[in-house]
Amino acid sequence: MKTLTNIELAQLLRKMAASYQMLGENRFKIIAYERAADSIEHLTSEAKDYWDDGKLGDIPSVGAGIAYYLDELFRSGHARHFDDVMKRIPEAVFPLLLIPGIGPKKAYRLVKEFGFGSSKTVVSELEAAARDGKIASMEGFGDKSEDVILSSIALYKKGAIKENRMELPLADTIAQDVMTYLMKLKEVEAIDVLGSLRRHVATIGDIDIAAATKKPELVIAHFVQYPHEKLIDEGPRGASILLHSGRQVDLRVSDPRSYGAMLQYFTGSKNHNIKLRSYALEQGLSLSEHGIKYMGKIQNSKLKGQNYNAKLKTYQFDTEESFYKAIGLPWIAPELREDKGEIDFALRGSLPNLVELSDIRGDLHIHTNYDLSSSHDLGADPLTVYLDRAMELGYAYIGISDHNPSVTKHSVSQIVDIMKRRKGYYEHQYSSWTQKVSKNKSTDRHPELFIMCEVDIQPDGALALPEKAFDYVDAVVVSIHSSFTQSKDVMTKRVITALIAHPKVRIFGHPTGRLLTKREGVEIDWNEIFTVCKDRNIALEINAHPQRLDLPDTIVYDARKEGIRFCINTDSHAVSQMDMMRYGVSVARRGWCQKDDIINSLEYTEFRKWLKRS
Repeated sequence: MKTLTNIELAQLLRKMAASYQMLGENRFKIIAYERAADSIEHLTSEAKDYWDDGKLGDIPSVGAGIAYYLDELFRSGHARHFDDVMKRIPEAVFPLLLIPGIGPKKAYRLVKEFGFGSSKTVVSELEAAARDGKIASMEGFGDKSEDVILSSIALYKKGAIKENRMELPLADTIAQDVMTYLMKLKEVEAIDVLGSLRRHVATIGDIDIAAATKKPELVIAHFVQYPHEKLIDEGPRGASILLHSGRQVDLRVSDPRSYGAMLQYFTGSKNHNIKLRSYALEQGLSLSEHGIKYMGKIQNSKLKGQNYNAKLKTYQFDTEESFYKAIGLPWIAPELREDKGEIDFALRGSLPNLVELSDIRGDLHIHTNYDLSSSHDLGADPLTVYLDRAMELGYAYIGISDHNPSVTKHSVSQIVDIMKRRKGYYEHQYSSWTQKVSKNKSTDRHPELFIMCEVDIQPDGALALPEKAFDYVDAVVVSIHSSFTQSKDVMTKRVITALIAHPKVRIFGHPTGRLLTKREGVEIDWNEIFTVCKDRNIALEINAHPQRLDLPDTIVYDARKEGIRFCINTDSHAVSQMDMMRYGVSVARRGWCQKDDIINSLEYTEFRKWLKRS
């Protein structure tokens, strides 16, 4: 029985919400399913793992009813309630819901009007009907609606579907391009991303941007001139455009005096904001994107001195810090705003002092172009290029962790010989590089080198590196690169066998093996892994590669509570990828990590002691 991924579960729950909407059900039911879909889509570990641990109810916005149906779904592969509701809706409706601009009621009406019966052909049939002018004659549609449907179908064919999420770095790049364009206007006084992008969630839907300005009309007019495929909406407070790539960008503008309130309101998450508003209401305060209102007669002294908008009867805040302070809280970093107890921690003054990119002192998972005859990809650049970049980044050390030689192509003695020659090669290259640096630079400080290896964890837990070959490495990263679908018990035993196989096993690389939007992570008993890592002082890797961001932040959060330490690495296969470190840091921050939780925040001498167990 195939296990549904989070994305597939979110799509299923959205189908339920849409079905309820078409059937005229209670709007609170519709909202409940939409919120549950959003929550599961944003999870950074699989909902199936929550079910395995009996914790479906711990998923934000998943109430008892939905949890009951999901339990049935995971147990049997079907949820009778879901089947009963959706069979009342023509199957041809659901593909239309993926097309931008077509909502449930419109899709239902189009299918009923034209008698579309097949989910496989409905999109092409709708396109044909629009080209033949048959939609324009329908009441409430017209020529403009027909043109919009045709352009929306064209975007859909390019891959612009409503639930097509993108990896964090792509969203970041798009947002930075748009913000750079907007900042050309001197009237833009401040600009930031909003929502899941500002919280650095692993995958992003639409891109939301906030701008502070006293001239909103001018900024909005400039925004809608940014190259795009389609103008979705434009109004006095913002606009939405669909880019040629099929990605949607929304702009919200605010008076600079209330920018902090707006920034807080639209950063989210929903559950953080709900909890924050409940806390404020207990103090007689109402929070909004415009600021804070008194709800009763009791005056809050913290609001004195703030700008007051008499028309809105609202106190305005130009910064988030002043907004949080007015309700008796310190500023809460965006990455923490996921309703994991951050408000209670803030009230106690015990929020974590989150790790910063500047705290990172080295990168221990780098692949050069040295050919070990591995079964995996080589890096693109030589050692010296990585050393140059590490020096530019101010690193104290780096670790070269090329993949182990192929065990199917070589004998044990051949692998040992390859590793011995590799060590000699790197030592020679490093010695030559340090002499060159000392001669040409004004400083003698340069990154130290650890000769490491990324070693496959084989299906039975054995390490794909012979015992004698360990003499030629300082330490190893062990990783899963095959047999991802083993059962939870088998996978757990496999990983534990690898972790205890040799004293030079120091880092468990990209532990879930997930590839964002492509492959879900392995099933494993993390509590058992935490115990072994703690007993043997092994670090769990936070892999900063955009397609991985692995460990997921939810597992980082749980591991940190157990006293586990982490190593943030880029898994670079090209020197340019060393700049991805910030994405790994964002995962660590979402997992509440402080500097001391990150092993590669140590200076060289202390890190060397840890790595070599000396």
